[in-house]
Amino acid sequence: MKYTILNADKVLCGKDLIPQDHMSVIIEGGTIKEIVPQNECPFIEDAERITLKDTTVMPGMIECHNHLSIDATIPEHLELLAWSTECELTLIALDGLKKDLMSGVTTARCMGDRFYIDVTLKKLINEGKVSGPKLLAAGIGMKGSHGAGYIGSPHCGPEEIRRTARENLKKGVDLLKLFITPGVPDPASEFVPSFLSLEEISMAVNEAARKGLTVSAHCIGGQGLKDCIDGGVQVIEHMYLCTPEDADRLAASNCTVDFTSGIFLDPTREETLSPANARKVRLNRPRVRERLKLLMSTGIPYVLGTDAYHGYLYREVGYAVELGSDIITALKGVTSNAAKVCGLGDSIGSLEKSYTADIIAVNGNPLEDVNCLASVPFVMQNGIIVKNESH
Repeated sequence: MKYTILNADKVLCGKDLIPQDHMSVIIEGGTIKEIVPQNECPFIEDAERITLKDTTVMPGMIECHNHLSIDATIPEHLELLAWSTECELTLIALDGLKKDLMSGVTTARCMGDRFYIDVTLKKLINEGKVSGPKLLAAGIGMKGSHGAGYIGSPHCGPEEIRRTARENLKKGVDLLKLFITPGVPDPASEFVPSFLSLEEISMAVNEAARKGLTVSAHCIGGQGLKDCIDGGVQVIEHMYLCTPEDADRLAASNCTVDFTSGIFLDPTREETLSPANARKVRLNRPRVRERLKLLMSTGIPYVLGTDAYHGYLYREVGYAVELGSDIITALKGVTSNAAKVCGLGDSIGSLEKSYTADIIAVNGNPLEDVNCLASVPFVMQNGIIVKNESH
């Protein structure tokens, strides 16, 4: 079995990302064997030794909300979904996978794609035929027949939800995804439409539970949030229009929130939206910032995702801190807490003995400045080095 030894100035160890200086991470095959002080590292004949100077070694990042067939750097990327072929969308997906992996994302949670592109690419990545983050796939998302957006497939009634849920489960998805509300609220209104009923939501949750899987819901607040909580949804995505009542309801629930703050807080994303969508985002930005700050202040468990801004997950960590999170919790939102939400907290998301060797090195110390997550010279996935610019 091949051994690799990473000698690093600083290593963030365990689920709490405890910093330890001058450590050696010993990797056997695809697994972390030991993490020891460099002066106690045993001699292992033929081991590959890599020195990662002036860097911090940490778990590979986990993107908790993306879509493979959307690339937010492409002009009018949402509208493209309406007419693009499976082949065209797959090419977009392959490019996004590469961007994510090279940025330090070693696992990604895909929140619905057309044509089961996420399920197919998940299998190809597992077989070593495609390079990219390991994927958790949601398959075909489910929205109301009068719902918004281009990703979800329209449904009317619990039986239609059951049918698609079972088709997804047969295809081998890792979770189910519901689209409950619009994504961008009306700038002139506090009302949030809801496009799936409590009965429809509960049907998806019950079908997922039969396979031991979870349900995530695209929801920005309002009645849809109440129905998601009452229906048993485990992860709420976005929550851009969170009211004090919504925040209290979430704080009293067992839900985790997946913050995708950059959609509104990152002005660079406007450049590739349609003029109408860009205007709505600009008008909503101050309100969304305050609502997300409110939600962050409750201390509810959270994870982070970009919603298809491939290669820019590090910005979401910065936005979490800007919204009031401490740095450690923000980093956990893309490492140990993200792994827990993915159902993989006992194998990835932490640098610990017997965990999978998904490891990155960043230039600088993210505990002092999260912006250094933008500079990732080293990426290891399953014990295999896929990027090394540390020389």
